[in-house]
This record gives sequence, C-alpha cells and structure tokens, in this order.
Amino acid sequence: MGEFGRKTLSNERAWLITMKTQSRAIAVIISFIFLLLGFVRIAGQQRSSGDLSKLVSDWTGESICVGNNPSCHDEKVIYHVSIAGEPDKIKIAADKIVDGKPEPMGVIDLKYDASKQILTGETQTARYHLWWEFTIKGDIMEGTLSLLPDKTIARRIKVQKKESTQKGAAMTTHATGTFEVKLNPQDDRSDDKSLGRMTIEKQWHGDLEGTSKGQMLTGGDVTKGSAGYVAIEKVSGALNGRKGTFILQHSATMTRGEGQLTITVVPDSGTDQLQGLTGKLMIKIADGKHSYDFEYALPQTP
Repeated sequence: MGEFGRKTLSNERAWLITMKTQSRAIAVIISFIFLLLGFVRIAGQQRSSGDLSKLVSDWTGESICVGNNPSCHDEKVIYHVSIAGEPDKIKIAADKIVDGKPEPMGVIDLKYDASKQILTGETQTARYHLWWEFTIKGDIMEGTLSLLPDKTIARRIKVQKKESTQKGAAMTTHATGTFEVKLNPQDDRSDDKSLGRMTIEKQWHGDLEGTSKGQMLTGGDVTKGSAGYVAIEKVSGALNGRKGTFILQHSATMTRGEGQLTITVVPDSGTDQLQGLTGKLMIKIADGKHSYDFEYALPQTP
C-alpha cells in the first residue's frame, strides 16, 4: 500500500473513531434529556398535591345574590378549606356571619383542576340542586353558585385568603406562562459518560418576562432510567411588572423512572424590586410546549 493509501486509511479510521465518540456523547445527552423530561412529567403529577396544600386556609369575603329571588340575602362568608383525603379533592366548611358571629351553613366537596386553576362540584339540598364553580388567582377565589339543571346563576362569590390580609405580610401569588429552553453540552474532555455538563438558556413569557442563563450538572446510569441533576440559573426580567434578578436552584433525582424535582428561589438572591423574593417553581411539558407555575411571595412594598 502506498503512502497515499496509508494516509487515507488512517484518516478514515480517525474519522470513524471521532464519529463513534460523538455518537456515544450524543446518545448520552439525548438519554439525559429524556430523563429530564421524565422529571418534568413527575413534577406535573406532583403539582396537584402541592396546589391543594396552598388552598388550605380560611377565606373571607362576600356572597352576593343574583336575579329576582326575595328569599336570597347577601352574606359575609368565611370558607374553611381543607384537603378531602382524595386526589384533587378539597372540603369547604362554609360559615356566614350573622350579628358578627359565624353561623355554619354546611360542607361542600369540590374537585380541583390544577391545569385550569378551578374548583367545581355539586351539592343537593332539600330544595335545590346546586353547582359551584370557582377560579383561583393567587390569594383570590372568585366564582358562582348556580341552580341545576340549567345552571342559572344564583350567587356571585368572591373571597380572599385570610393570611394575605394581615398587615405587613408578604403577598403570595402565582405567575404563569411559557418558556423556551436551550441545553448546550459542554465538553470537559472526560471519558466518564455517566457524567455530563450543560449550559442553560431560557426565554420567559407571561407573568415572568425575561431571560435566564445557568449551568447544569448531570449524572447517572441512563440504561436503568436512573439519573440526577443539579443546576443554578440566574433570571433577569420583570415578575408581574416588578423588575430585577433572582437565582433559581434545581435539584432532581430519578430512581428507575420514579423521581422528584424541586426548583426554588435561592434565599436573598432577589435584587432591585425583587428583593426579598421567595418561592417555588414548577414546570411541565404539554403538546411540545414548556410552561411554568411560579408560586412566590414578595414584600408588599417594592
């Protein structure tokens, strides 16, 4: 074989080795991405119980009559919300205020739809078949009480979570929206394919408008469906109109397909109008799109 032939064969071997190495690296990266998507799905499943717990409190407000019903009277109400012990179910022990004192009206069982942030359910009395429907927006619960079967609205109800009315307390609310993410692998020239390192870039839309950049470390045996990752990302933008930066800390572990994902605000990382920010962020993927639900608290005065 001539010199040209030897060089050609050597180049082909080097190219094949390079391609095999790149293929293994790409396969590992893809496997980790699928595992991370698994973390996201599990986080979405865990979201319901987390959202239920945020409803547990006393809610106070008004129940106002609608339509021409002489037997109906506007009422000041207190709703004592607790978890019903079944998936996505809560109980409301309802009181009305009569002469400054609570008077029990009964217990309502409602189902919570976390994706739509609504509570629905029906009750039966001696006279009426009733349909309840509430929308949850942060610390406000607003909805209607309707008469079945035609769903004629009989009352409009608006109540507020009691803790948020306390003077000096931080406001707890939710920010929701979508985001795009880019994960770029970093070559640390390690032969250990069980470890990985990536950069994170995101564009946030909705109640949180801005960008973020960060670093992710991954590790695990992808063939067994087990892995873990930790990450830090710094977010810059506006959260419901309040501008500043803050840092999110990710921690996730998956054991043979069963996992947990936690994303929290690093304490005291908020700047400018976001000073004092605390909170927990949940993400999910549906129809190929990424979305978030950020439950956070901020001091009332920026």
